[in-house]
Amino acid sequence: MNDARTSLIGLSTHDLAQLPVLKGQPRFRVRQIASWVYGRGVGDFEEMTDLPKALRASLAESGCLARPTLLERADSSDGSTTKFLLGLSDGQRIEAVLMQTERRDTICVSTQVGCAYGCKFCATGAMGWKRNLTPHEIVSQPLIGRDELLSRGGSGSFNLVFMGMGEPLANYANLVKSIEVLHEDHGMAVGRRRMTVSTVGLVPEILKLAREPVTVRLAISLNATENETRSKLMPVNRRFPLEKLVPAVREYGEATGQRVTFEYVLLRGINDTPSDADRLASLTRRAACTVNLIVFNAHPLSTHTPSSPARVKAFHDRLLPIAPTVTLRESKGADIRAACGQLSTAYEESAEE
Repeated sequence: MNDARTSLIGLSTHDLAQLPVLKGQPRFRVRQIASWVYGRGVGDFEEMTDLPKALRASLAESGCLARPTLLERADSSDGSTTKFLLGLSDGQRIEAVLMQTERRDTICVSTQVGCAYGCKFCATGAMGWKRNLTPHEIVSQPLIGRDELLSRGGSGSFNLVFMGMGEPLANYANLVKSIEVLHEDHGMAVGRRRMTVSTVGLVPEILKLAREPVTVRLAISLNATENETRSKLMPVNRRFPLEKLVPAVREYGEATGQRVTFEYVLLRGINDTPSDADRLASLTRRAACTVNLIVFNAHPLSTHTPSSPARVKAFHDRLLPIAPTVTLRESKGADIRAACGQLSTAYEESAEE
C-alpha cells in the first residue's frame, strides 16, 4: 500500500483478531468485520454500521480497505467476458477476468506479475516474471469481479480459478493464504469445490497442496502427450517430465478425493493428431482425470495458431469414447485480448507511444 496502514483485505479472521485495534474488543467483532470486508465488500469503515463509532474511527486510522486501481476494462461483444486491468500500488499491472455462461459465473485471478515459466503459447510467459502478488492483491480480484456480477443483478455466487497471470504454485504461501481467506464462513465463503488452481506441473507443490486443510480442485496445463513436444512448449517439463507429473496428479486425486483436470490447448500441427488423442486418453485413464480441450486464443506474442475447427472436432470425437470425461471449451474474449497478459502488454505499449 502507499501508506503505513494495514490492509484488512487478505487477512483471515485469525489475523484480524491479532490487530492491536481489536485488543479488548468482544470476539464477535472480528466476525462482524470479516463479514463487512468480504461478505459485503464495503470500501469505507463508516459503512460498518453495527460497529461502535469509536471502533470505526480507530480502524480507519490504522487500517484501510483499498483495492488495486481499475486502469482499464474490456467487454466482449457477446457480453460473456469482461477483462479488468488493475494497477498495483508499486505501478505494476495484473489482469482478472469475469466469464459468464448460462450454467455458471467464473472469476479468473492472477497470482503473480508476469510468469517465469515461459510457455511458448502464453502471453504472460513472454512478459517474464516480476514479482509475486500478496494475499491482499489476490483476494481483491474476486471482490472486484463479484461487484461486477452484483451490478448486473446476479447473486454474487461464482466459481474461482487461479489461472490468470503467473504460476499459482510458484507463489505457494500467498496462494494458500488467499484460499484460506476466501473459504472462511465469515468471509466470501467460496466452497473448496468452487476453487480451482491451475498449474504447469510443479510436482513438489502439487503433493504439498494435497495435504492442505482446504483442498481445492486442481487443473494441470498439459498441452502435449509426450516429453519432447511438451518440453518444447513448456520448459518446466524438463524438470518435471510426464513420468513424474502423472503419478503426482494421481496422488493428488487420491489424497483429496477430487478428480483432477488436464487442460489441453489445441495447437495447429503441434499436438492435435489422432496419435495425440490416443495418448491423451491413455494418460487420463492412468491418472483418473478429466480432459478440458481448449481452442487456442491466438495472440501476437506467440507464433502458434489454433487448430482448425475440423481438426478440433476430429480430436474431440476420437477422444470422447476412450477417455473418462471430455469437455470442449471455446476461447472466450478473443475480441478483447482475453488471453492472459495481452491487455497488460497492450496498455504498456500504448503508454510508451
